[in-house]
Amino acid sequence: MARVAQLHDNVDKTRYYPLRRETIIGRAADVTIFFDNKRVSRRHAKIAAPAGTDAYYIEDICTRGVYVNFKRVKGRHPLQAGDRICILQFRNIHPLDLERMTDRDLKECCDDPRNAGVKAIVDLTFQYADVEAAASPEDEERKGLLDKLKSLFGKG
Repeated sequence: MARVAQLHDNVDKTRYYPLRRETIIGRAADVTIFFDNKRVSRRHAKIAAPAGTDAYYIEDICTRGVYVNFKRVKGRHPLQAGDRICILQFRNIHPLDLERMTDRDLKECCDDPRNAGVKAIVDLTFQYADVEAAASPEDEERKGLLDKLKSLFGKG
C-alpha cells in the first residue's frame, strides 16, 4: 500500500485532488489546482513536502490570505490530516472586528449559510489515503504466465 496526500473539496463533495511534491492553488492557467473565482489570486497558496518526507506544509503566496482551521497562515504552516484549508471572502466586516474574532467564531460564521459576511470560496480538507500500488507490466506478465502454467498442469 502506498500513502498519498490529497485534498477533499468540501463544497463539491465528490472532488479529490492528489497532491504532488509541490502543488499550487490559484486561478492561473498553469496552477495545479484551479479555482475560477476572482477572489482567488492567480497563485494563491503553495502546498509542498520537502524531499524525502511526506510531511506537507502550506504557504500563503499572495496577500489575500489562506486559513488553516480558521487561523490565518503566516509563513509556512505544517499540515496534519483533517486540517481544513479555506480561502475566505469577507463582506461588510470591519478589519478590527475580524481581528477580534476567534477561530471558532470565524468557523461558525463561515459554516452558517445565513451569514453573508464570511464565506469560504475555497474549502478543502487535507488528508492521507492508502492506495494499492499499481502493478508493473512485468508483474502482469509474470501473473499471466503463472496462470497459464497452472491451467496446463491442472492446478488452477
